[in-house]
Amino acid sequence: MAVPVVFTCIGAALLALFCVKRIKGSSPTVAMIKALVSISFIATALSGIAFTDFDMTHIRFGLWIVMGLICGMLGDIALDLKYAHRKSSDQYTYAGFTAFLAGHILYDIALISEFYVKGNILYLIVPVAICLVIAVFIRFSEKLLKVNYGKFRWIVVLYSPFLFSLMMFSGSMAFLHSFKNIGLDMIFGGSVLFALSDLILNGTYFGEGKNRPVDIVTNHVTYYIAQFAIALSLCFISK
Repeated sequence: MAVPVVFTCIGAALLALFCVKRIKGSSPTVAMIKALVSISFIATALSGIAFTDFDMTHIRFGLWIVMGLICGMLGDIALDLKYAHRKSSDQYTYAGFTAFLAGHILYDIALISEFYVKGNILYLIVPVAICLVIAVFIRFSEKLLKVNYGKFRWIVVLYSPFLFSLMMFSGSMAFLHSFKNIGLDMIFGGSVLFALSDLILNGTYFGEGKNRPVDIVTNHVTYYIAQFAIALSLCFISK
């Protein structure tokens, strides 16, 4: 357990450095620090598999999670490079959304393949139904949320159900297992923070007057706590 904790502490220190520099502006250096934070949560997950009493019967689950974290790292890099390279901002935005969408799909595969118990189909149907309702809400809620998605409307609507699918499926699986699996519960907690982070980001990207230092810091802190919680869950995963 010591090695994953060390990588988590390194990530926390790098995150603090990133936040200090990011509120002053964006640059390739800031993007590189952000990438190092992301590498830290990947290292946390891998060391959780390698240096703890990780049950190798869960190796497929662990690998799905690691691949999801890698997609998160790619999304992190893309979304910060959009500020460093303004001329290619749109391409980086699309790339970031695509990477995070892929990451959520990988997380969902991990959760369902590991924790779904045959015969409990409602634990899959209900989360899917809620996510579809959320997608419809996002499509028609710009005035209510005081945002303007503009040319990014289609990718935002496509991404939104997958964003909340992590929270819905992890919560559903945790409920199915009576919240007795610490690793699964950590993923659920992380998914809530992940959704909160993206809600803040929604205002930062598409709203007005919501790109303040407090917005930048809370967005990144909630996001990285979420990713590190998911990575550390591998130290506690069990059936």
